[in-house]
Amino acid sequence: MVTSVNTNVNAMAAIQTLNDISSQMTATQSAIQSGLKINSAADNPAVFTIAQGLRGNVQALQAVSDSLATGIATVQGQTQGATSISNALNTLLQTVTQGQGQTGAALAATNATITNALANINAYANNSTINGINLLSAPATLNVVSNVSGGTTNITTTAASTSAGLGLSTLQLSVAGSAVSSIDTLTIAGAATAGDTVSYTSANGTSTTFTYATAAGNPGSNIIAIDATGASLVAAINNLTSPASTVATAGANTVILTGGGNLTSSVAANTSVGGPQAADTFTFQPTGATTGQVFTFGAAAGQVAVGATAAASYKNLAAAMSSAGIAATASDTGVLTVTGATMTAHSSAGASATPVVNTTAAITTVNTAIAQIGATLSQLGAMTQQLQGLSSFTSALSTSVTTGLGAMVDANLSDESARLSSLQTKQSLAIQSLSLANQGPGALLQLFR
Repeated sequence: MVTSVNTNVNAMAAIQTLNDISSQMTATQSAIQSGLKINSAADNPAVFTIAQGLRGNVQALQAVSDSLATGIATVQGQTQGATSISNALNTLLQTVTQGQGQTGAALAATNATITNALANINAYANNSTINGINLLSAPATLNVVSNVSGGTTNITTTAASTSAGLGLSTLQLSVAGSAVSSIDTLTIAGAATAGDTVSYTSANGTSTTFTYATAAGNPGSNIIAIDATGASLVAAINNLTSPASTVATAGANTVILTGGGNLTSSVAANTSVGGPQAADTFTFQPTGATTGQVFTFGAAAGQVAVGATAAASYKNLAAAMSSAGIAATASDTGVLTVTGATMTAHSSAGASATPVVNTTAAITTVNTAIAQIGATLSQLGAMTQQLQGLSSFTSALSTSVTTGLGAMVDANLSDESARLSSLQTKQSLAIQSLSLANQGPGALLQLFR
C-alpha cells in the first residue's frame, strides 16, 4: 500500500460521492419546488418539446372556451330580447282581436295600446346589444371562434325584429289600410257580330264568358244583345251577383270595370287596358303621417317592374313595399291591400283606392310577425345548444390534454419526498466518510516521532 500526503484516494472518492449526492438533491428539491420532473430541455429534450406543444394546445383551447362563453352569453342575450318581443306580440294579437268592430273612444284607446306595444318591441330589439353585437335590431352575423385552427361558428339573422322588420310599423285599427285595384276599360271600337265574346274575370277569380247575339237570350245563358254603348254587357256583369252590385258602368262606347278583375274581348279592334303602366306612381302614407312614400313603375333602378298582367304588377309592388317595411299583399286577381295606411294611385289606366276599415288584416299581420319572431327564436335556441355543446367538448378536450401533459412532466411528490430523505442520509454518510478520509494523512505523523 502506497501512503501519500499528496494523493488522498479515500478523500477523493468521498468528495466525488458527495458531489453526486448534492447534484441529485438539487434535482429532487427543484422537482419538489416546481412540482415538475421535467423543468427544462436539459432534463429530457424529447419530452420537454412534446410538453411545450401540449401547453400551447391547452392555452389555445382556453382561448376557444373564452370565445364560446362570450358567444353563448351574446346569443342568450338576443334570445331574451326575442322572447320579450314574442311575448309582446302575443299580447298585441289579443289587443287587435279585441279591437275588431270598436269605434270612438274604445278604438282610440286600442290604437294607443298598439302604439305603445310597437314602441316596446323596438326597445326590446334595439337594447339587446351584448358585447357590441345585436342580431335583432337589424340583420347581422355573429362569428364565434370554435376550434384551435381558428374556425368559426356563424349565427346570422336575415330580418330585423323591430316593428318595421316585422311589418308592424304602421299597424292601427282606426284605418286598417287601403285596397287598390286598376280600372279595366273595354272600348267598343269595332262592331260586334253574333258569336263575338267578352270574358269577365271578377276580383275573386271567377271567369264568365258572354256571347253576343242579335237578341237577348234566355236568363242565365250569358247571351247579350249587340249594342254600341256596352249597356247590355254592363247589365249582364252587374247581375252576376245577388243582390246585383255595380262593378261595371257604361260610358261613351266604353265599359268600365272597377274593384279588381278584368275584361277581355274577342273583337280585335276592342281593347282592354288594366294594371299599372310605366311611369305610374303609387303613394303610401301611414295613418297619422304627413308625408308618404312614392313607388314608381318602370325599368330603372329602384323602380317597380311592370308585370305581364295587372295581378303580376301588383305583386311586384307588394314585394317592393314589403322590402320597405310596409305590410302589403296582392291577390291573384289584381287587388293590392296595404295595412295601416292610405294609398293614393296615379295610373294611366286609372285605379281605385278604397279604405279598408277594421278588417282582420291586422290580425293576419300580427300572426305573420309572430311566425317570423318564432323562426328567429328557433334559430337562436338551436345556436345556443350548438355553442354549449362545443363549449362542453372544448372543456373536456382541454382536461384530457392537461391530464396527458401532467402524466409526462408532473413530479410524484411522494417519491420525491422519499428520495430526498434517502439523499439526505447518504449526504450525511458521505460527509462522515470524507472526514475519516481526511484523518488518514495525519496518522503519518506518528511514523516520524
